[in-house]
Amino acid sequence: MIKRITSIAIVCLLLLSCMTIFAAAQSDSANGDWSQKSVILKNTSEAELVVRVGDIDACNDESAVSDNGYDPFTAKSQYAHGYPWLKDETDPAGTDRIFVGSKWKGESTDGYSSNYSEFKSGNDTENAYGEGALTLIMEYDASEITVNNAILQLCIDDFQAVSWESNFTVTLNGKDAPFIAELLNHTDQTGPTAYIVSAIIPSGFFREIAGGKLVIVIDETTGIGDGYAIDFAKLLINYDDKVFTGKFTGTTEPGATVRLLGTSTTVTASSTGGFSFNAIPGINAVRASKNGFVENYDSGIVLSSGTEWEAVVPLTEGKGTPDIDFSKFGVASGEENNSGNSSTPNPGGSGTDPQNDVSDPEKKECWLCHFCPQPLGLCIFIWLLIILVVVIIIVIIIVASKKKKKNEKK
Repeated sequence: MIKRITSIAIVCLLLLSCMTIFAAAQSDSANGDWSQKSVILKNTSEAELVVRVGDIDACNDESAVSDNGYDPFTAKSQYAHGYPWLKDETDPAGTDRIFVGSKWKGESTDGYSSNYSEFKSGNDTENAYGEGALTLIMEYDASEITVNNAILQLCIDDFQAVSWESNFTVTLNGKDAPFIAELLNHTDQTGPTAYIVSAIIPSGFFREIAGGKLVIVIDETTGIGDGYAIDFAKLLINYDDKVFTGKFTGTTEPGATVRLLGTSTTVTASSTGGFSFNAIPGINAVRASKNGFVENYDSGIVLSSGTEWEAVVPLTEGKGTPDIDFSKFGVASGEENNSGNSSTPNPGGSGTDPQNDVSDPEKKECWLCHFCPQPLGLCIFIWLLIILVVVIIIVIIIVASKKKKKNEKK
């Protein structure tokens, strides 16, 4: 009898261990529970306030994370999910839906837009599509913090402006945000895969950020059939510079000015044309320019350790076009410190606060599963394990006592 109980206990312990591992695999301290469609986190390893809209699931692919290792934060080559995908009415507006933009003329140039044509003709009523411009809405309480800096991350899926010559525009609370649009328009991404792109929000938008509601509108303006989607969007307010865990190098015309797209950060290429940037893992892009030359762009995947991409940005002689005037967005020269060749990146200013340092031993973040409440400081899975062990011990004692009494009667 005791052996049987012990066997059952071992099986229960194994199941509980599997549950713990499964829970941990679906969540992390910087992003919370991946299955949640709306998440607000405070004082994480990345920022003072993190706001996420949309679940992390490769556009409603149920097997992406659990069976195929989908993890957009690693920036390695991502799992190619199926499409189109079934709609989920609980998905936040703008996420996990195929769009073609408000100017769409009805033509199809890729698989997504072909599926969209089926939707518009009434032949596809089951899958997920969005009409007009893609609109994401983030709502949160920022009343207790002072916005010093912010980063907007978009997990983009099948944006192919480089291939199809489509043109995307982006607005934040109705204000033009070309520093985000340029990332989408110079990212060479084929689908169906989802990758993160990151843009530093200039100080001219801090009032919008502090207001507690950010409306992001992404539209395609040419009307070409370039279908696209967003898996999720993530806003980091008062971010820590440690988010810049990637680094890449490149070559261009000697002496050229190279800018990391999505930021106002620039470096000057060396006498041999070399340059380097610290970057956030994901798809990154650069713009190289020099007087007497036409500007050029390149993009690629930057990993969190090492790099998968070496930028090559040749320039040809000719008349270039002006770069984005960041002064219009409240960024003065030198406001965003150089994150290129410096050893410690600091674009947009420091996002750390000693009072909110994530190394604080009194922080409320669960160390094991990263998302559960912690009665008396212990993860809920540890409590379940303790309860299970106590129950097993009680059962063993009761069975042993009954067996002893039975033997005494004999």
